Amino acid sequence: SDPADATPAPSRFMTLSSYITEEMLGQHENDLSDSVDDAMQNFLKVPLQVEILFTYGFCVCVDCFLYVVTILPIKVLISVVKLFLTVIGAGGTMGGGGKFHRSHMYDLIRGVLIYVCCTILNRIQIGMLYHWIRSQAMIKLYVLIAMMEVFDKLMCSFGQDALDSLYWNMTRRPFHRRSLVSAIVVTIYTITHSMMMFLHMATINVAMNSSDQALLTLLLSGNFAEIKTHVFKKFDRKFLFQLTCADIVERFKLVLFMSLTLILNVFQDGSSRVVREFSRLAFFILVSEVVADWIKHMFVTRLNAISSTAYSDFGLVIAGDITGLGHDTANLDHTHAVVKRLGLAQIPLVCIMIRYMVEAARYSRLSLEFTRRDLIVHLMVLFVILLVTKIVLGMLLIWISERKISP
Repeated sequence: SDPADATPAPSRFMTLSSYITEEMLGQHENDLSDSVDDAMQNFLKVPLQVEILFTYGFCVCVDCFLYVVTILPIKVLISVVKLFLTVIGAGGTMGGGGKFHRSHMYDLIRGVLIYVCCTILNRIQIGMLYHWIRSQAMIKLYVLIAMMEVFDKLMCSFGQDALDSLYWNMTRRPFHRRSLVSAIVVTIYTITHSMMMFLHMATINVAMNSSDQALLTLLLSGNFAEIKTHVFKKFDRKFLFQLTCADIVERFKLVLFMSLTLILNVFQDGSSRVVREFSRLAFFILVSEVVADWIKHMFVTRLNAISSTAYSDFGLVIAGDITGLGHDTANLDHTHAVVKRLGLAQIPLVCIMIRYMVEAARYSRLSLEFTRRDLIVHLMVLFVILLVTKIVLGMLLIWISERKISP
């Protein structure tokens, strides 16, 4: 139709008094629906759903970490015994149970990897690295920290695939040249990733002991920089799950690094003032990490119209990885699939822990006057405690996971 023939809208010319009366006392209709309130309710439910999943995921990370600390050494010892029995020809005397198989070579290689990596890290003086970091300019440290975070994510995604490739080659073609290539690649990866984490750990140590708090502020700003990086990107449930897994691992690493830093500082200077100050800073860092995660996930789900129930579904996926539900092939152990899903670098983290525990043990012999025998006894007691913790936690996680996925 011709726009000229359209009926003109009625004029709403008002006097000053009628305008003020309508603005102050008028009743205005709106076209808001119930979906607005539902969206707000979903927005406010996200922090609780995130913390439920993060708590479950954190326990899974602890279980996977303790697996390498406690179970893997026992498996390496069993593999060495079976290799010895096979070499001397006594492997078949126990019904075939004492025979060395190709899968045992994978455990031996992982044990050798940890030993080689720890040997290299032991040659790096923590004190020298500490003072080198303190002497650097803030802008240089900012760039260094940003580079470490990027390469850490790349290494986490690459590491488990490299280990799986090594396992496949060792069990299928152990004497092929590709097995040697896989072993070299895994060795380079483990050393490189451990060195990066060692530098990150030293940076946190400097930040926790710095008097001007400038480096601590720099580390905290990185948490909120992630909000700007992720909030305004388009996400679907798949990418949100990947982001959630990365955040779970990041929180675990932060707790582990701060715990190791506290242990080292306690043995260096075990005064109550140091412990209180460190605890205050650690609490402040963890709270900032939690708040940053809340804000990030709340707005990611809000801007991408993702329901808060997605985090419950993510928990079901992790539970399926632990129990093996939905997996066509058998896992190496109950941590294999979930470690690959989360992107947890078990071996580099264990190497970092061993390096700092060795440094703490050195200070304990100086400050507490421990003999070598006393130190060995304490380490054996600690190993037994960690082993019992691993067994209990592993059984508890399997029970919880089975209840999650059961109808």
